[in-house]
Amino acid sequence: MAIDFTEYFKRYEAIVAEVDAVFNKFETEMSDLVKCGKGCSDCCHALFDITLAEAIYINHKFNEKFSGLERSTVLERADTADRQIHKLKRKVYKASQEGRPAAEILMEVSKARVRCPMLGDDDLCAMYEHRPITCRLYGVPTSIAGEAHTCNQAGFKGGEKYPTVNMDIVLDRLIGIGRDMQKGIGSRFKELGEMLVPLSMALVTDYDEDYLGVREQKAPAPADKPAAKPAPVEIKAPAAADACSSCNESKSACESCTSKTIVLGGDGGE
Repeated sequence: MAIDFTEYFKRYEAIVAEVDAVFNKFETEMSDLVKCGKGCSDCCHALFDITLAEAIYINHKFNEKFSGLERSTVLERADTADRQIHKLKRKVYKASQEGRPAAEILMEVSKARVRCPMLGDDDLCAMYEHRPITCRLYGVPTSIAGEAHTCNQAGFKGGEKYPTVNMDIVLDRLIGIGRDMQKGIGSRFKELGEMLVPLSMALVTDYDEDYLGVREQKAPAPADKPAAKPAPVEIKAPAAADACSSCNESKSACESCTSKTIVLGGDGGE
């Protein structure tokens, strides 16, 4: 029986709507700085992972929309991207084992470019309507763990202060959906909700009951003894995100969640 993800998809789509509203506000109020437009594919070569809720949602939409030769072409591109990402991760691991500074490694990773499997030959996204949240915010200032980021094509300048989207809050909410999903479907994988994967992997994965740990796995019984009854799996309720626990305002992924702004190219201070 297929797992019903309707509840979790609705929660994910609500976050998408908030994120789109934030981007539209930037585009309206800072139209001279936001340079996103049809045919620009800079964000389609960026390296990032997506959360469980996002991965299953996009996988579901991909399976609905694509079939035949078109589907095979996308999956071939996804396989190519996965191989490139795997090589890069092995390179990063080797560098860390050699004792290279983390900042140096991260800088090298940030310069790597892997073509998104959903980017067509016309330089347009084949799933633009259902693209990941990171793609939806790529052209405006964002912060991750206090570090400021913005698109290389945008007009935002280093050293200047701008309203900044706190991606940590967005990620907390997405992981929260994943944790509730792990509990709701009865998965035995306790850390399933915190899983992060590249978009390429999300496209090729079959998120069935076996993969998600829903089906009961019984150990083979000894030949001369009856099968032992499996112990019940303990599932703990997810804790509220620290970043949002004391906030009384809307949890929209925008500058209204905090009074903090980020200095692009600066030290991340107020």
